[in-house]
Amino acid sequence: MSLRRVTKLDAARAKLDAAIEVFFTSENFVAVHTLTAAAYNVLRDLARHEGLEFPFIKTGFMKSLDPSQSTAVHDFIHAAENFFKHADRDPPGTLDLNPELTELLLLDACSYFRQVAAPAPRNLDALKVWSGSLRQDLEPDSPLGRFTVATVSTLKSAGKPQFWQWYNQLLEGPLVREGVL
Repeated sequence: MSLRRVTKLDAARAKLDAAIEVFFTSENFVAVHTLTAAAYNVLRDLARHEGLEFPFIKTGFMKSLDPSQSTAVHDFIHAAENFFKHADRDPPGTLDLNPELTELLLLDACSYFRQVAAPAPRNLDALKVWSGSLRQDLEPDSPLGRFTVATVSTLKSAGKPQFWQWYNQLLEGPLVREGVL
């Protein structure tokens, strides 16, 4: 057996790639949230060590809250992460998870790669297209902006698995092979 050397950043990137793929191809919200939270926390620690302002939700957003709100928001943000990792305090417990929180944390975790000179997760662009944030330079009311919003809305209406299939077909298609995309 050969050993594989993995950095913390490699591990976080791999977890995000897996989380994005599972996000699109499965209804396994527990796996998506667990992978996302694990990567998020590694990236948060790396950013802190590098002196970067990241992540927004677990740092900047939390700092912006009134102290009377911060405990409740902290508990809400960390509830699923802790629930999926531990059973020491509530073995018969249940949790109501809003998958939109997972999607926000996934996007926030991926934003780390805008601040560093390191390869982003290979599946990040699929998530950016899905969330409508691929072309933030577009004016929403411009013709190209309206076209982009309409296209993404149409693709999303087919559901995540179909979107993932179309996205990957596009990446394997002639426009990519010819260097257009």
